Amino acid sequence: MDDIPGAKGIGAVVIEKGSEGFSFGKRDHHMGFRGVASADMYFDDVEVPKENVLVAAGGFGKLMDAFDLERCGNTTMSLAVAQSAFDYVLQYSQERRQFGKSLIDFQAVQLQIAEMKMRLEAARLLLYRAVVNAEKGLPSIAESSVAKCFANEAAREVTGKAMQLMGGYGYSKEYPLEQKLRDAWGWGIAGGAIDIQKVNIAAALVGRRFNQRAK
Repeated sequence: MDDIPGAKGIGAVVIEKGSEGFSFGKRDHHMGFRGVASADMYFDDVEVPKENVLVAAGGFGKLMDAFDLERCGNTTMSLAVAQSAFDYVLQYSQERRQFGKSLIDFQAVQLQIAEMKMRLEAARLLLYRAVVNAEKGLPSIAESSVAKCFANEAAREVTGKAMQLMGGYGYSKEYPLEQKLRDAWGWGIAGGAIDIQKVNIAAALVGRRFNQRAK
C-alpha cells in the first residue's frame, strides 16, 4: 500500500468481481472440500477506487487479528465433521452384527467409541472457551489457536477411528466416512496448519512472536 518495507506497508482492498484485469485460473481439484470452489486469482493492471480501500498501510496487525476469529470458524467445521462421523459410526456399531452380536458389544469397540467421545467433548469446550471469552471483542490468539489445533487433530483421529470401525465399508465411497476423513485432513491445513497453531501457542506463552525466517 506504500513504500514502507516489510509488513508495515501491507493493507487491504476490495476487488469487485468483473473488474477489468481481474480473472480466475482453472478450478483446483482437492482431495476433499469438493463443495468449496477455489482457484488462483490474477490481477493484471487492475484499477481500484479509493473507496475500496478496506485497511490502509500499517494495518497488517489488524488483518492478522481477523484470523483469531477465523480459527474459531475452522474449529467449528472440524468439530462438525468429527461429530457427524461419530454419530454415524455409533449408530452403525449398534446395527452391524458380527459373530452373533452387535459391534458395540465388543469391548475393543467400546473403548474406541469412548475415546472418540472424549476428544469431541474436549474440542467443544475449548471452542466454547475461546468464543465466550471473546464476547466483547475478537478471540485471543492463544485460545483460538489451542481450540483449532486440538479440534483439527481430534477430527483426524475421530474420522480415522470411525473408518477403522467400519472396516471395508468405511473405505468405500458407498458410505460417507471416506469423505469425512478427507475433509477432516483439509481443515487441519486451512486457516493455518496445525504446526502453525502450535507456534502461535508457544508465542503466546512467552509473550512474543518468533521470527522463523533465516537471517
